[in-house]
Amino acid sequence: MVESIMNLIDHLKQVPEFRAARGQRHPLWLILLLIILGAMMGYWGYRPLAEFVALYGRDICRKLDIAEDTKLPSYSTFRRIMQQLDYQVLAALFTDWVQSYQPVTAGEWFSADGKSIRSSVTDYDQAEQNFVSLVSLFAHQRGVVQAVMPMENKLMSEQEVVRVLLSAVGFTNVGVTMDALHCQKNTEADCRAA
Repeated sequence: MVESIMNLIDHLKQVPEFRAARGQRHPLWLILLLIILGAMMGYWGYRPLAEFVALYGRDICRKLDIAEDTKLPSYSTFRRIMQQLDYQVLAALFTDWVQSYQPVTAGEWFSADGKSIRSSVTDYDQAEQNFVSLVSLFAHQRGVVQAVMPMENKLMSEQEVVRVLLSAVGFTNVGVTMDALHCQKNTEADCRAA
């Protein structure tokens, strides 16, 4: 488990720094790791993440050999990072990490599905609202997300994102279940080609 976390840290260190150099108190990879670990333990949102850090931050620092007196991020830091982060980059790095840690094997079954992210709706007073969804490929037997990609409703369709994920992961000899939304010629042809 520690090996997989260290591998994840190496991947998180590849996220391009988007903050101004002045005022950076925490390495970006550490903030992202705390967000991921907090979310895995059910701490959703800025203030819950700050609570997670207050409860477990020192233990995490100890396990990662980070100095005990390291100042850990507050809820406002989590908020700024989560609002400015390029999630396409993070999703690509996550998918790459999963592929290196949990490679796909023949005969596995996956499900492809998109879930809209709460509070991401814009143009709520228009006929066609815009919102952000997270589309994932879930490995049934292993119980892990194999690939993930965010999408903005007005820029791309879920069908397109699933096609991108299937081709990026390079599935061969696996089964994929999808919603009826994906019962179209192009998606079917992509699944057969993969």
